[in-house]
Amino acid sequence: MIPFAFQWRIPVLVLAGCHLLLSSSGAFAQQSSPGNAMEMYAALKKADLVSAARVENVTLKRDRGEMTFSGMFYFGTPVAGKVRSAVFIGKGMFRAEPPASLFERESLQRLLKADKVESSFQTAVLRFTDDTYDVLMKDATPSSGAAPEATKLAMEFEPRMLKETGANISARQLVSILNLETPGFFIAQFDKGERGRFTLLLDYQTRIPVSNFVINGGEKGIVFAYRKEMYGNDIWLAFYALEDYQKGTVNYSDSFDLVEIAKYTMNLDLIEFKKALKLSAQMDMKTLADNVRVIPLTINEGLGEYDNQRLKKSMRVKSATLDGGPLEVIQEDWEAGLTVVLPAARNAAEKFSATLQLEGDFIYDTESVPDCHYPLSNTSWYPRHGYLNRSTFQLTFRHRKQHRVATVGQRVREEIAPDNKAEMITEYKMDTPVALITFALGPFERHAEKRKLDVNGVELPIEFNSLSGSIKAIKEDFIVAELGNAVNYFSAMFGAYPYRTFSATFHPFSFGQGFPTLIMMPATDRASKYTYVFVAHETAHQWWGDVVAWRSYRDQWLSEGFAEYSGLLYTGRRENYGAQVELMKDLRRSLSDPPVTELGIGKGRLVDVGPMILGHRLSTRETLNAYGTLIYNKGALVLRMLHFLFTNPSSGDGQPFFDMMSDFVKRHKDGWATTESFMQVANEHFVRTPIARKYGLTDLNWFFRQWVFQAHHPTYRMAYQIQDQPDGSAMIQGTVYQDNAPENWFMVLPLVLNYGKDRKARGTVFVKGAQTPFSIKLPSRPESAEMDPDLWVLSEKTSTKK
Repeated sequence: MIPFAFQWRIPVLVLAGCHLLLSSSGAFAQQSSPGNAMEMYAALKKADLVSAARVENVTLKRDRGEMTFSGMFYFGTPVAGKVRSAVFIGKGMFRAEPPASLFERESLQRLLKADKVESSFQTAVLRFTDDTYDVLMKDATPSSGAAPEATKLAMEFEPRMLKETGANISARQLVSILNLETPGFFIAQFDKGERGRFTLLLDYQTRIPVSNFVINGGEKGIVFAYRKEMYGNDIWLAFYALEDYQKGTVNYSDSFDLVEIAKYTMNLDLIEFKKALKLSAQMDMKTLADNVRVIPLTINEGLGEYDNQRLKKSMRVKSATLDGGPLEVIQEDWEAGLTVVLPAARNAAEKFSATLQLEGDFIYDTESVPDCHYPLSNTSWYPRHGYLNRSTFQLTFRHRKQHRVATVGQRVREEIAPDNKAEMITEYKMDTPVALITFALGPFERHAEKRKLDVNGVELPIEFNSLSGSIKAIKEDFIVAELGNAVNYFSAMFGAYPYRTFSATFHPFSFGQGFPTLIMMPATDRASKYTYVFVAHETAHQWWGDVVAWRSYRDQWLSEGFAEYSGLLYTGRRENYGAQVELMKDLRRSLSDPPVTELGIGKGRLVDVGPMILGHRLSTRETLNAYGTLIYNKGALVLRMLHFLFTNPSSGDGQPFFDMMSDFVKRHKDGWATTESFMQVANEHFVRTPIARKYGLTDLNWFFRQWVFQAHHPTYRMAYQIQDQPDGSAMIQGTVYQDNAPENWFMVLPLVLNYGKDRKARGTVFVKGAQTPFSIKLPSRPESAEMDPDLWVLSEKTSTKK
């Protein structure tokens, strides 16, 4: 499913001073541990402390975390022949240096006002499947006696972790033990010190970082702290394993996936939607590794802690079967996931089907528009494994007669239920493997047409699920036309639309979402540049995010930034170039806005928070608005600069840019892309462009290093003079200045010469470092010159002085 190799080198400026290769190979043990899995899980959950030992200045090193203990350890009952838990009471010290990443260091400064994580502690709760017990006992003195405080700490740890993060630690240990993961799992929570309560998590198979923190770039460890007032967690540090840094390579998180879910066959009962969504989900799976006994699945992670939502609204398993026989499932209150326990271990490439019957109060009824119903979380209502696994879907909905269902794929059946004339059966199929799906239920009125696409002559069915005019006045003809215009435009720009249908559904919220074949569409039926850019942005997600998904959170700008720039291009074509320029100016201005903090407006500029390669990690309690501004807005403006670099400066022909983008889609179709794989495609095409040939550039690595992997925001100035030459020609001479950028920054900038009466000539100048002189001979004298009047190159300010 992945049409290219994932061997990419990350620049040193972002990831810890190392060149990190991201690969897709993972290592798994070959034989399973014996024993009853459910009994083992019950034993892991027990808070019994059965032995004790005293330690003095004992140091435990776990990756970059260093812990020193002086006091009493209380150990839990051995499980599967080994001690797996401990509680400490005494005096301790924790230290963790951040990796040599500018972002990690600056983020730590913003959150903790410190250059490392360091704190004393008086208590600690440890859970592990590695050799932690053996290490601690080397210098320990066995003791006796129980401490009520230690038992209380042991009892409170796991319920609190479930509520605050959604992570089931005992289930995670069970996966590690029965699947014989190496290295083992480790988590330690510290309290009663300078930093209060905080946690070190080391998950070398990346399961909790991915499922509960959406950190899926291969990071093995995080240090985090719960913030009650925000109902969430601050991530103080995220890092790869020390061994990864030493080797210079790291596996993407999905390399540790245990199964691939090839197909979902799901039946959804929406009759009593106000009480419960009832779901039967058959998952056709294939194992990706040997010795798979326990499979963690993600569900409900889109629900939060506020108002006990994840506790009260979650989809809960009612029963489960494996190939028709009974199947054991673990799911706790507050858990953002569940764990399937197979009767016996399975080896790689084995195929099997598991069916889960789930139920939950998961339907959201909006108050603004009556009788319209949507999942509480559009993406987390059904079980999944790993991150962005691609599957095909067969979806059958049972619902009331007055309702219609909209979802992804092709509608193949919509009829009165044979056993109840007040109910209907609606069936959809999605035969192309896709990453995420959703649905909507309401009294929708369908407005449809067929649009013949210019690129291949295909007649594409387009449908908008609207509401009756008595409920809400909506200009359906306008929306259907814009959907057709946008998909036709992008098919010509980026490659033919790949699906068999295209639709949108009324979505009475302040945001939209683009799923394969389906857009969740808020009220956007008024002709304006803001409507055009919005509809086009969501339509562009059919290519950026659906056909080509991002590989990890570090690559999200390939979806949102690309979609935003696609919207700008469409708006310029649909309305006029002036509208596109106004929107670009809005994006540029947003980069200089101050960050929003949990207490109000912060200091500085959003553009300085960090590089785009950090994805959603740009948003913290000190920079709440950084993700949208940098990934959407800056991402779009960086792609616009690439568009310029692929354009012939003399003729203005930018077709090579669209050829490159179409090739990028073709190579990654129905798969995942990384920033590095996009770089590879861009490099191959760039060497043939006029700008590359003019300046002897053999790749764009310098460009991505500056604009994607770093966070500088330069200002460009040009000072020039024009001198007549004896032969009737002219000479323009001057200097280009680059302020607020490192000395090694290089950039090519557009130069426009004005000859009067709308006559212009176009060329380029370049700057490297703080300033670069230039001298260009011209066939005749222009009236004036201007650097980058069309705002191709991102800057805080661009100016020209004669």
